[in-house]
Amino acid sequence: MVQKKTHFVLDDFVPYKLVLTAERVGSRLAELYSREFGVSRPEWRLLAAIGYREQVIARDLSAISSMDKVKVSRGLQGLEDKGLIQRTPMPEDQRAALVRLTPEGQELYQRMVPRVLEWEANLIDCLSASEYRDLVNGLDRLLRRLDEL
Repeated sequence: MVQKKTHFVLDDFVPYKLVLTAERVGSRLAELYSREFGVSRPEWRLLAAIGYREQVIARDLSAISSMDKVKVSRGLQGLEDKGLIQRTPMPEDQRAALVRLTPEGQELYQRMVPRVLEWEANLIDCLSASEYRDLVNGLDRLLRRLDEL
């Protein structure tokens, strides 16, 4: 249990540190996605979600990717315009679409995954194996705690 704080210091405020870290990581990765692969951050998140699962019902992508429906819709349109995904209406519900990567999308996904894993490895190489496990476990616990609050 962490001791209760009695005064406020912004630089020691955990939510602030989490936001700063997330914004910096997100910005750096967005630069990489754009510069090396020609996709936006939302497009990469969708590409990763679809590539990992092979096919996804489009309406499920908002929850899977933690993006709002407008971002998902725009991201899917961008990926479709680039020839990276294919949407197929579902026979049992014509309003719903099954989304999968095209061969071009699969090829891009296969090139991107090693690169983003390399980027992650470079980021975390300042941590020991124990610190890395503690970080991942701590973040998982915070995410679960947020669901409780």
